[in-house]
Order: sequence, then C-alpha cells, then structure tokens
Amino acid sequence: MRTAAIDRLALPQRAAAAALLMLACAQAAACPAVPATMRAIQLVGHGGPENLKLTDMPVPVPAAGEVLVRIAAASVNPVDWKMRISENAPMKFPVVQGADASGIVVALGAGVSAFKCGDAVVAYLDDSPQGGYAEYATVVVSSVAPKPVGLTFREAAAYPLVAVTAWQMIEVAHVAKGDRVLVQGGAGGVGAMAVQIAKARGAYVIATASARNQEYLKSIGADETIDYTATAFEQVLHDLDVVLDTVGGDTLKRSPAVLKKGGRLITITGRPPADVCASSGITCATAGASNGGNALAQVSDLIRKGQLRVNVEATFPLEKAGEAQELNRAGHTRGKIVLDVRDGAAAKS
Repeated sequence: MRTAAIDRLALPQRAAAAALLMLACAQAAACPAVPATMRAIQLVGHGGPENLKLTDMPVPVPAAGEVLVRIAAASVNPVDWKMRISENAPMKFPVVQGADASGIVVALGAGVSAFKCGDAVVAYLDDSPQGGYAEYATVVVSSVAPKPVGLTFREAAAYPLVAVTAWQMIEVAHVAKGDRVLVQGGAGGVGAMAVQIAKARGAYVIATASARNQEYLKSIGADETIDYTATAFEQVLHDLDVVLDTVGGDTLKRSPAVLKKGGRLITITGRPPADVCASSGITCATAGASNGGNALAQVSDLIRKGQLRVNVEATFPLEKAGEAQELNRAGHTRGKIVLDVRDGAAAKS
C-alpha cells in the first residue's frame, strides 16, 4: 500500500496499514538477491542414466501462494528411475525430477505469510512443475514445512515423499493401537517410515527385510523381524490385522494368507489380488503419496517428537544423479539416497 493512500485512512486504520507496509518491506529486505539462472539435472528422454543432463536453466519465480526455495539437498526415489526407463510414462521432456528436497526460503510469492526468507524448510514437490534436482524450486505453501531442528539438510530431504506415502498407507489401513501389523520391505524408504509411524500409533509391528537389515529394523522399533531370504513369512505369521506392502510381485500375492478375516492389505505397488481378497474376507486397497490432511506437517511433528528417524544410506553430488538413481534401482537400499545440491558441507549441516 502506498504512503499517500495510507494518509487518507482514519488514524487506527492508518496505523494498521503502516504496520503491514513496514512488515512487507522488512520481509522484502530480508530476502537475498536471486540469480537469473541455476544448475539443474534435466531428464531429456526415456532410457539410461546418460539421459540425465547437467544444464543451466532459468530460476523459477514464485507465484501467489508459493515460496522459492534454494535447495540444499534432494532425495532420490524409485519413481525417478522408473519414470526414466518406462517408455509408457507420461512425461514432457526435458523435465527436472525429484519429489522432495530441503533448503532455505529465498523469495515469497504474493500473499505468503506462513514463511519468511531465511527459513529452513522441507518441501514435498510431487505436485510442483519442477522437481528437486536443481538449485532452486518454487513450492506451494501447503507443501512446505519447517525443517525439524534436529535433522541435517540431507536427512530432511530424505523423508517428505516416503513419510507422506507411509502416512497415507497407515491412514487407509486405519492402523490403531493394538493392531498387529506386517510391513513388507521394512528397511526401504517407505517401509522404514511405515514401521515407525505404525509403532507411534501403538501397533505391534513385524517387518521383513534381508539378513543385513534385521538389526536396523529393530533399531527403528520393529517388535519382530523376518529375514525373507531364509523364511517364508506366510509359514510363520497368521491372523494379522494389517499388511502394508512396499514390495509387490510375489510378496503381494502371498500377503493375504497372513491376514485374519476383516484384515486390511494396503500396497503402494501393483494391484492386490481381488479374487483372493474377496474370498478371504479382507479389505484390499492401493495407496499413493498425497499431502492430503496436511500429511507433511503431521510426519514432521513425529520427527520433532523423536518418533520418526531418517536414515541416509548414501550421498552423491548433483552432477552424479544418474549414478544415484542406478544405486537406488539396484535395490536393497537402507533408508534413502540423497543428492547434495549445494556443497556437501552445507547439505550435511
């Protein structure tokens, strides 16, 4: 509001308007200068990791209700390489991938009051036009949350997508205190979050993973663990309330056998066997990543309370995004793989 317009207002209104003007000016002054261009990894076509190209591109400008985040770290998720290798994936090239990131707010779109420049944040970018494999990204305010104080930028970048996905699985499954819950693939990104969120709700949690991850599962709260390479889970488990599947394939097909009548099978990969679900008297559903119900804020609160721990298995510089995706594609990742978008010292702080 211009000062001439303020002068025409009544005294109480004039004071309030002047205060708002001063606040807006202070916020603008606190925002740093932003360069015109940035480094980014663009996926230029389907195929191998050579299609991930380091390039310069314009820094996006935040629209109303958005913030511009200077990204410190971004995480790598299976959806990234799956979209890259699948000829059927609907994508308009070139595209910047990366569904979650962490960093610092450096510019505000019109109407933004929940954040200010300088705030350290985490961002859920699944609904954004550009992902986190870049030095800057615009994010709608509802998909941003304060970075938990106890986490590094690397750790903070690692949890938004997987934690939101796990949260939605548990919401769809209506996991409650006392439920006996099996998490298939408990050491992976989504699986590890599902183990911890189910435990925070008071469930008795059983999780499957390879031999090397048995102690890790116990460290994040699993009450029982099963080495799937040595034991067929359906031979030792029965009458469970919930199965949360992050594996798919044969594991998903065998999962109904361990549920009691009225149990719930929720998966994030593939489709539950409808005929088996119906004949077994269980509820089957597919869940996906969605920030509905402000899931990002909910899981961030669990982290602040110490009920959700983030594990970063490996880090790569931005220009090595292809190598990071291939490591994730190889499987058996414990937790997450992260890209240092800024220099490593900044990302691990």
